[in-house]
Amino acid sequence: MPTSAPARKGGLALLAALTLSAVAACSSAPAPAALDQADKAAGGAAAAPSAAAVPGVPPGAASAPPAITKILKDGTQVTTVVRGGKTYTTTTKNGRTVTTVAKPGSGSTTTAAAARSTLFKPSEDRIGITPDSLTLCAHAALTYGAAFNTSVDDLNVFWSAVNDNGGIYGRKVTVTYENDDYKPTTAVTAARACAAKGIFLLLGGIGFDQIPAVRNWAEENRMLYIHHTATEKGTAGQRFSFAPLPSVERTGEAFGQLYLSKYAGKKIGIIKRDGENWEPGVVAFKKYVGDRGKVVAETAVPQNKGNYTDDVLAMKNAGAEVVWIWENALDAAPIVKQIRAQQYNPHMMLFPFNLTAQTLKDDAFNPPLDGVAMFPAYSYQDYSGPFASYADDMKLFEAQYKKYRPSVDLSGVSGDLLFLNWQAQKSLYAQFLDCGQDCTRNRFVDVLESYKKRPTSSACPLDFTGGAHRAGGEDLDFMEIYRDPRGNPGWRNTKMCVGRS
Repeated sequence: MPTSAPARKGGLALLAALTLSAVAACSSAPAPAALDQADKAAGGAAAAPSAAAVPGVPPGAASAPPAITKILKDGTQVTTVVRGGKTYTTTTKNGRTVTTVAKPGSGSTTTAAAARSTLFKPSEDRIGITPDSLTLCAHAALTYGAAFNTSVDDLNVFWSAVNDNGGIYGRKVTVTYENDDYKPTTAVTAARACAAKGIFLLLGGIGFDQIPAVRNWAEENRMLYIHHTATEKGTAGQRFSFAPLPSVERTGEAFGQLYLSKYAGKKIGIIKRDGENWEPGVVAFKKYVGDRGKVVAETAVPQNKGNYTDDVLAMKNAGAEVVWIWENALDAAPIVKQIRAQQYNPHMMLFPFNLTAQTLKDDAFNPPLDGVAMFPAYSYQDYSGPFASYADDMKLFEAQYKKYRPSVDLSGVSGDLLFLNWQAQKSLYAQFLDCGQDCTRNRFVDVLESYKKRPTSSACPLDFTGGAHRAGGEDLDFMEIYRDPRGNPGWRNTKMCVGRS
């Protein structure tokens, strides 16, 4: 693992930045391949990072005079540098940056585009980014890494490939991880630890309960935050957090769409996580289904309850023909096993992780499980059928892991988590390419707020242009259990990028 992309301690794969987000209108973002230089994807701009020390200044000779920066009494920052016989003067005041270019003897000037956003003060705008480095950090539930056969050393493969091919416009990317223990208070502690590293932005991994707490912290501490799925509740007026993935409410609605598309009219029971950050998904489900479905039983369970006998009997005694398990992957598997143990075989809908499928084995069938996810299915080296449309991403992912982490078993329980983490990183990479050589926090906010693109073949389109420009994803993928090429239970897509209807 290259030192430029450090990974320390064991942990759970991150759905970071989820950007699940995008690069040119419905075209794929360039990603570094094993033998390709990253500067090709970036239009050659990665070749000479040391030559452009200030915004608006193109690369020049390494021996060019250094930039001279002055801070005026009113806080205005003025940087002057000579490149290629031209004098570039960059002025930053009140969060806005303007570059003027003077040609010798002509007296004429041109003005480079300034950042539209003024979210960050001049003193905050370049935290975590230099001409040769970009520093990021993520909070994630590293506590559960062992359950997925995943360590932090497995998470930065994409960035290792980027760094080995020149970085992003010459900037080497460093991503570190802090354990949030799948708890809100610990997640805020993890966010503080990340911030202490002087990061450009904070990334939030999977966790309905952690993210709302960190969103509030990010707002209070002026931290740029890109996070995984969370509730819409509590986001009014927030400016520093961006959600590339569908909300909890939209995800619950999507389970309603799946139910109506396959099981309309059948009696349904709900086994749900007992929590204020989970309940909005159930409310959205019921609202969407309305009188087109009949909820005959509903039980709320605490995290890690373990024994679900009473919940299963409530479903069975009510005659539920479909059971929606609104729980995480670690708790969903024992619920399914205990349902099967009661000689009760309803259709079941849940979050589709390979961990659940491979833990259940034959219990994942008869009838096959259904799933709704914020990410596409992944099955090792299966490029056929529903995987064909993003086989290029799967092959590049597998090639990079073969090079950087050859001991990782992508056909096992960690394969899909590592793929969705890799996909999120590739999407974030695409956005940094859009931010350009002169990227700052305010310029990155500009990219996000105007984003209406598709990041890569395995991701759904992202659109941040509506509303408050802070939520960008509404599409989810429907899946079902199938036998993978090795004969193991796995997941495949039945419908991809399903939007509201």
